[in-house]
Amino acid sequence: MKEKVKKISKYVVNGLNFINLVLVGLAEAWGWHIDSISKSIIVVAGAISVYLVSGKLFEEKEESDEYDIEKGED
Repeated sequence: MKEKVKKISKYVVNGLNFINLVLVGLAEAWGWHIDSISKSIIVVAGAISVYLVSGKLFEEKEESDEYDIEKGED
């Protein structure tokens, strides 16, 4: 289940970034004012990215701890 959530999260982040890119490009051409929308998209994508990265960091830390315990090291 956890791997499925991570995979979906990656697609969501990529989708949000693509939507933001299109909106920023069209805003310039069509005179839209999308600053607050763009900032919101960036914050949501950033929060999801932090979740994904922090999960990897904790997994690496746990693996490192297990290795140290097996060798009898602190």
